[in-house]
Amino acid sequence: MKNTVKLNREFTYAYKKGAKLVTGTLVFYWYKNRQSQTKLGLTVSPALGGAVLRNRLKRLMRASFGARKDDIRDGYNIIIAARAKMARVEFAQIQKDLDFCLEKAELV
Repeated sequence: MKNTVKLNREFTYAYKKGAKLVTGTLVFYWYKNRQSQTKLGLTVSPALGGAVLRNRLKRLMRASFGARKDDIRDGYNIIIAARAKMARVEFAQIQKDLDFCLEKAELV
């Protein structure tokens, strides 16, 4: 994925000044950026498990976001942080929670 949030200051800005939604499996932060494209940032705490599990959760979040990428409004930075419950649910639940957040944030 080319359009990703990578800089620490972008994550920090989202946490401090961005809007926030919390579901059972994820925490969704977003804010308007000054670009014409939407960027995605993913975070999974080491407390959730080893590298294999963390990378699997990031793949699931990326796939869920990619399925809706064409519907999402341009010009936002979106940060998705995994919660502990995400490690125990199916992909469909992650997709459902992300769809809920996108609709609630009026990004679709």
